[in-house]
Amino acid sequence: MVFHRIYWDKEFDWKNYSKAYDEYCKLQENYYSQSAKVLVGLMDFGKSSKIIDLACGTGALSTELLKDYPDAQIFAIDLARDVLSYYENNFKSLIGKGQVEVACGNAEEIHKLTTSKVDTIFVTSAMWDVDIDELLKNANKVLNKEGVILFNLPSVILGEKKGFIFFIEDYFRKAMGTNMLYKRIDLDKLMEMLEKRGFELVSSKEYCFKMSRENVEKFFDLLKYRYPFIFFPEELSYKEKLQKCTEIFKDSLESIPDGGIKEEGRVFVIRKR
Repeated sequence: MVFHRIYWDKEFDWKNYSKAYDEYCKLQENYYSQSAKVLVGLMDFGKSSKIIDLACGTGALSTELLKDYPDAQIFAIDLARDVLSYYENNFKSLIGKGQVEVACGNAEEIHKLTTSKVDTIFVTSAMWDVDIDELLKNANKVLNKEGVILFNLPSVILGEKKGFIFFIEDYFRKAMGTNMLYKRIDLDKLMEMLEKRGFELVSSKEYCFKMSRENVEKFFDLLKYRYPFIFFPEELSYKEKLQKCTEIFKDSLESIPDGGIKEEGRVFVIRKR
């Protein structure tokens, strides 16, 4: 079974999830900041490049981007008002100066959220939660000629049995006695979508970063809001699912080496033809 758009579930706890997300993203070497660093390091931007931070969360990508490109013009988009309230607080001064703009809306409807053309779109640790074909179709409308999209996909999403996200999904499947999977993306089909929607692959390469055991433990405080919507039978109540998630995460920590665990994946740079 494949699960899509878990964030739309009426029981999803946006209020507590957003708070936990913001707190986690302020930790050193957290999952999202490390993913963002990989993406930012792929490009050499102009001084005042116009950039969309799509599915911006509370600002991990924007934070990393502004470290190297303090004059970048950023348009941040996320589907959740609760999440954006933290983003707006984190970039209050830049929003006040007009360097950063914020919009609440669906990633796939990016063309409805801005009338300006941009040079670059980042999608950090979120591409597997969207309708990729629809996103590519509409992103093409807001990109300048030869504009680019940069995104990452964990190895597990590409069907590879490696990396931290594979470890925790596999642990859950065994603990729950289920074969359920979250979204998987076929690389050949992804290339076909790029071609159909007017994009070409500029570069693709593997990445790897280490997460400490302590960081993983904090990450679980965030993931426990997502996982009740992935591996559990519908007849269980949300409260029961959340409790079981907490138990499984706690047990899985015993299998994390003292030196931490690697997350692995692949980054992509695609360009509008």
